[in-house]
Amino acid sequence: MKVIIEIPRGDDRRRHMKYDKSGFIDLGPTKDVIPINDGIMPIHYGYIPGTLNAKEGDEIDVLVLSEKSYAVGEEINVNPIALIKRADGDDKVVAIDDTTSLIKYWNDVKKEERELIESFFSYHHKITSIENFEVTKKYLEDCGLRN
Repeated sequence: MKVIIEIPRGDDRRRHMKYDKSGFIDLGPTKDVIPINDGIMPIHYGYIPGTLNAKEGDEIDVLVLSEKSYAVGEEINVNPIALIKRADGDDKVVAIDDTTSLIKYWNDVKKEERELIESFFSYHHKITSIENFEVTKKYLEDCGLRN
């Protein structure tokens, strides 16, 4: 599936694609709203074009595990491996790119990295569960992803 990167791993700025898709809005330093990791994004963050998370009213968010560096606005191909479900309904799909061949499941991610990602993305809203590939695939289909 294709995703668009909004915030590259290691970046400290909150960015979001404008609703009319004309470009990105810089919402300021991440640490102003998420002080975990000094506000530095621990994973590539983006969205899946053409999908809809009805609870949030926006396209599905995706967290991309990769050894590559990506830029804001870059479109990349990824494969989903998990779904982080949050109490507020702003769920996050976890995906891998072609550099992460040793990772097939959420539990394959190093414990320290999993803990940082979970801490970062549960700062405002509790994570209720982390689901496997089958649940993730169904979620993506329900949100409009077409193969």
